[in-house]
Amino acid sequence: MSRAWERARRGAVFLGAVFVSSVWAFHWMFQKSMLESIYWTVITIAGVGYSQSVDTEVPDSRQFLSIMVIVFGMLAMAYTLAMLVQAIVEGQLDKVLGAKKMSKEIEKLQQHVIVCGFGRIGQNLTQRLARHGVSFLVIDPNPDAIAVAKTLGYICLEADATDEGVLTTVGLDRAATIVLSIPSDPENVFLTLTIRNLNPKITIVARGEDPRTEKKLLQAGADQVVMPAIIGAERIADIIVRPEASELLRCVGHESGFNAELEEFTVADSSPALGQPVRQTAAEHQLMIVAIRRASGETIFNPNDEERFDEGDIVVVMGPEADIEHFYEAHIACTVASCELGVAGCGL
Repeated sequence: MSRAWERARRGAVFLGAVFVSSVWAFHWMFQKSMLESIYWTVITIAGVGYSQSVDTEVPDSRQFLSIMVIVFGMLAMAYTLAMLVQAIVEGQLDKVLGAKKMSKEIEKLQQHVIVCGFGRIGQNLTQRLARHGVSFLVIDPNPDAIAVAKTLGYICLEADATDEGVLTTVGLDRAATIVLSIPSDPENVFLTLTIRNLNPKITIVARGEDPRTEKKLLQAGADQVVMPAIIGAERIADIIVRPEASELLRCVGHESGFNAELEEFTVADSSPALGQPVRQTAAEHQLMIVAIRRASGETIFNPNDEERFDEGDIVVVMGPEADIEHFYEAHIACTVASCELGVAGCGL
């Protein structure tokens, strides 16, 4: 609540107190009926009055009471109305100026991520994207969710993502990825169809609740489908069946003090690692080269020491964040043009 609205609320409370006190005083002091007391209080505070001349039969106490009611009542009414007008004007100005500022920020975005839905999954996702320096914006029709996003400093839009005009506004044609984290399978299927028609090249990552929806989402055009319920169940099963391996996987990220990361980098034509064997590039760093994804599509897990890096290869490494950074600087030297952001992104 803004300060103007808070002051208007206090003014309304004071005006109400003046009204009740006046009705009670007139009814008690002059033995008038409750209806007449309310009528007298209303016309007195409103400035209407009984007549333009002073009635000589009206006792001094009543005239004094009328003066007090007029003074305090008019002041309370004027203050309350002024604060209401100020609050309305400030709200409209903030809304207009905020919308213009947000539009300018959206226009600057290129190859960004659009997150549709700012619930629990959307909030955790954006936290990780922000940590890795990935450009993104949030769409959600819930004003409370958007208020949280604004508090975190995110670029956001209070709107329905299923509206084609909204998708155009957020730069769907310039975006690299769109994430559908709406907790409704029918909406996600419909939105996937809409997005795929508007931008055939964009990567669509869709959330699914019902396992039967996964096939529909893929048929609608989703590139990847994430099932939170299934992932959660698999995680619980891993804790029970293989607790040590599960604990190691949990350490990959910022959820524990181990502070390990799983990152991927693209080997460009200017990368020092080009043509070098895995043994040479990994020897100086406390990390593991988990896999190499060749430009041809072949994936080599746990590559041997003699495996060499070719142009266009995507290297997946795991280890402490500092060692990954050193590996990146020494062997990848990726730039904005040559480093393709993946799930985790370069972000170093």
